[in-house]
Amino acid sequence: MVKQTSLISRLQSIAGADGVTPAAKLSAFAVDGLTPQAAVAPSTYEQVAEVMSYAHAEELAVIPWGGGSHMHIGNLPSRYDIALSLSRLDQIVEHEPADLTVTCQAGITLAALQRRLRPDGQLVPLDSASAERATIGGLLAVNASGASRHAHGALRDFTIGLRVVTGDGRLTRAGGRVVKNVAGYDLCKLYVGSLGTLGVIVEATFKLAPLPRAQRTAITTFDSAARACAFAAELQRRGLSLRSLQLLNPAAASGADLPVSVRSFALVLALAGTPQAVERSHREIIDLARESAAGMAPVDGADKLEDSLRQSASPDASALLCKATALPSRLPALIEAFEAVGGSPSVIALPTVGILHASWPTVDDVEDTVRGVRDATAGVGGSLVIEVCPRDLKRSLDVFPDVSGPSFDLMRRVKREFDPAGILSPGRFLGRL
Repeated sequence: MVKQTSLISRLQSIAGADGVTPAAKLSAFAVDGLTPQAAVAPSTYEQVAEVMSYAHAEELAVIPWGGGSHMHIGNLPSRYDIALSLSRLDQIVEHEPADLTVTCQAGITLAALQRRLRPDGQLVPLDSASAERATIGGLLAVNASGASRHAHGALRDFTIGLRVVTGDGRLTRAGGRVVKNVAGYDLCKLYVGSLGTLGVIVEATFKLAPLPRAQRTAITTFDSAARACAFAAELQRRGLSLRSLQLLNPAAASGADLPVSVRSFALVLALAGTPQAVERSHREIIDLARESAAGMAPVDGADKLEDSLRQSASPDASALLCKATALPSRLPALIEAFEAVGGSPSVIALPTVGILHASWPTVDDVEDTVRGVRDATAGVGGSLVIEVCPRDLKRSLDVFPDVSGPSFDLMRRVKREFDPAGILSPGRFLGRL
């Protein structure tokens, strides 16, 4: 093991004294209670590569850091020596408004990137509960998908290029800077969602979307999740100008302070597009709600409502937070099963996508609850990730779904190819890779 003084001295020679965090502030980079020996913030891609080359030679474990907003996701690190912060790589490299593409460094926050694109009437079609803090690199690492996934797909769907530093310090490129890029394997989809275990993302290129000329929010209410999901499916079939659909169970609706009955499931509909399309879609929603005997709740300030929904999805106040995926047709059964587990979970689902987030502010028996939600998810053929749980429980379980056989063997071989020494976020990914 390299002594801390020698480690810090070497990192300072790479990134400069101002690029290395003082020892007294290292606790800010703790992951699940584990604090690194050092934290470094390179200012160039070459410095990132040099840090990784040094770590590879000395077999020092490295965990990449963005804004820290998603560091609760993943298994406990098996070891942790260096926190590699991308905070000083926070610039837009190239923006081509006519081509609807942008290339940016991984340390820029989502909110800062959106502000830079707004004057040109464009945006990255992604939303996050922590946009002011979450960095592009961090969002890519966890393949974050907000509610706008209904209209624009997952983050990996509009990522067209990446620059990545591998575990042994090679600066590589995947994809390109143009939308029509068909040469070779699409390694972007491999890196996105790999939780920093295959490489350090330093740059990304995205397809952009135009800012909508008009936006409007509507809330419909139902007495069951099944009726709400059926309504959402019909809206999707009609092809309305909807940016997102979010289904909240009564506990989540109450926590978000929605103007609905304490027993109602609320379907929050965000419309976006041209003024004519938004108005037509809104009228059609009202008509369909009347035909379906669904309730319509008033909307008092769409921006305030969006902020409230983002806060409801925050992991900070959760003793247990889970993300489940299933076929949209099985979502009502999954919601019902989660509520039957007990503890009055707050559930926010994307009914047209098949994603469900469930959180428990307090849990009497967290291990029993985890067992219950895993059984419930398996019962509908879905997949479950435990995003937040007590540290003691994390030591005894894999927070990701169980994977074995040829698929896991392939994942192990990919990990060895991209990170030969096994130093990138060791133990944090599925199967404790």
